[in-house]
Amino acid sequence: MEKTYHFKRINSDSYKDLILISKSAFNINPGLEYYKRKNDTVYFGEPHLGYIAYSEDGEPAAFYGVYAHPMIIDGVKYIAAQSGDTMTHKLHGGKGLFTTLAKMTYDLAKEKGIDFIFGFPNYNSYPGFVKKLSWTCPYNLKEFRSKIHTIPLAKLAKKISIFNSIYKYYVNGILSFYRADKKAFQNSVIQSGIGGVERSEAFINYKIFSGSRIISIDGLQIWLKIDGFMFIGDIEKVESTDYSGTWRKLKKLCFLLGVDTLIFQVCPDVFYDKALSVFLPSTEVFPMGYLNLSGKIDPAKFKYVFGDIDTF
Repeated sequence: MEKTYHFKRINSDSYKDLILISKSAFNINPGLEYYKRKNDTVYFGEPHLGYIAYSEDGEPAAFYGVYAHPMIIDGVKYIAAQSGDTMTHKLHGGKGLFTTLAKMTYDLAKEKGIDFIFGFPNYNSYPGFVKKLSWTCPYNLKEFRSKIHTIPLAKLAKKISIFNSIYKYYVNGILSFYRADKKAFQNSVIQSGIGGVERSEAFINYKIFSGSRIISIDGLQIWLKIDGFMFIGDIEKVESTDYSGTWRKLKKLCFLLGVDTLIFQVCPDVFYDKALSVFLPSTEVFPMGYLNLSGKIDPAKFKYVFGDIDTF
């Protein structure tokens, strides 16, 4: 007999149900605080843009959600939402819940003033976004990656919980010598005719729930996150800077922190694609895609860096 489902918009009481789905889908328990912080988008747009599917016996079966982001292009502001946290309980796969939940979420987002949806589908979800949800995915992100020969303390901290707290104390001590004099800096992709996520102190404060921080190297602000690897979210754009020197100093910092891999991902043809391509090879990684909701602006005019991805 075919199972039936009912659907409910998420709210703060739903976070425990999201944990149950995540534990089944990914064997990960992000915790209530993760979902509380991630849905706290009230400064940028409507929060709780998503739906949960429940089975007929009340079991949380699947979830799809998007998260409001402030966007700016040529001084004009828009509200977009990033697709994220797509997950289905192992007992409820193959029921078409992903597509149903996504369409419901997009209708809600449009009703709440969201101009477009953007995101970075993985290779498993890509066909569903393109074929069933009519996304446009014009290109893949480019990744710049360097290996560092060091003791892999960051990877050990990610695997061994007892060591993790000691490692965080060590990281905080080292990074205290790299204190930034700014709490936010503007998105490096933004220039005439190209928009991006608008950075403000409030937006950076929203993003730091996942462990990112801003440091300074030679007066240049760098947004980074250490989670097994060192992920660069963005680097303050200064046209005359020698970024090969900046990259070398980041590698040295990785060595001190026991991080054996340094990663930065960007859209093709943005500032840092051109600046880093001078001295670093790149590879293509996840697709970038979007769905226009309001028709007020072409989503293709907006570009992204690693810090704009919801998992950063």
